[in-house]
Amino acid sequence: MKKIKIISNITDTVKSLFKKNKKLFFLTIVLIFIMLAVFVSTFFTSKNNSSNKSNTSVSTGILDYTNSVENKLESMLLSLSGISSASVFVMVEATPTVTYLTETEEVTTTNASGSSTTTKTTTVVFEKDGSISTPITVTTILPKVTGVMVVLNKVSPSTKLNITNAIATVLNIDVSCISILQES
Repeated sequence: MKKIKIISNITDTVKSLFKKNKKLFFLTIVLIFIMLAVFVSTFFTSKNNSSNKSNTSVSTGILDYTNSVENKLESMLLSLSGISSASVFVMVEATPTVTYLTETEEVTTTNASGSSTTTKTTTVVFEKDGSISTPITVTTILPKVTGVMVVLNKVSPSTKLNITNAIATVLNIDVSCISILQES
C-alpha cells in the first residue's frame, strides 16, 4: 500500500510539472523518441553486421595487410641514412583467395537393372556461433602487391635505385611497378 502511494505521489508531481511547463513536456517526448530510434537502429545495425561478418573480415584483412606492408616499408626507409621522411602507398589485387573446409560425400545407388551410379557431393563446412553460421576457413592467400609508390625527401638517383631494387626484392614485384617520388 505504501508503494502505491509513493508511485501515485511521483505521477502527480510529474503531471503537475508538465502542466506548468509545456516545453519540458515536448522536450521529454522528443528525447523518448530519439532514445527509441537509437535503440531500434542499434538492433538492426547489429543484425546486419552479423550477416556480413565474413565480407567485413575479408576487407579488414586486406586493409590490415596493406597497412602492415606500408608501415614496414616506411620504417625500413626511415632507418636509412639521409631519409628524414617517407610515405608509402601499396596497391594490391582486388580480393584475397579464400579456401573453405569442405566435406565430400559419396553415394552409390543401384537401380533395378543392376547398374550402379556413384554421386559425389561436396559441401562447405560451417561453424555455428549462436544464431550465426560462418564457413570454416582453411587458408587465406592475401592479394598480390601490384604497385608501390614512395614519397621521400630529396635523395640521390643511386639511392632511389637501391630503394627500388630493395622493394622489388622484398615484395617480389617488378621494378616497373615501383615509383619513387620526391617531396616538393
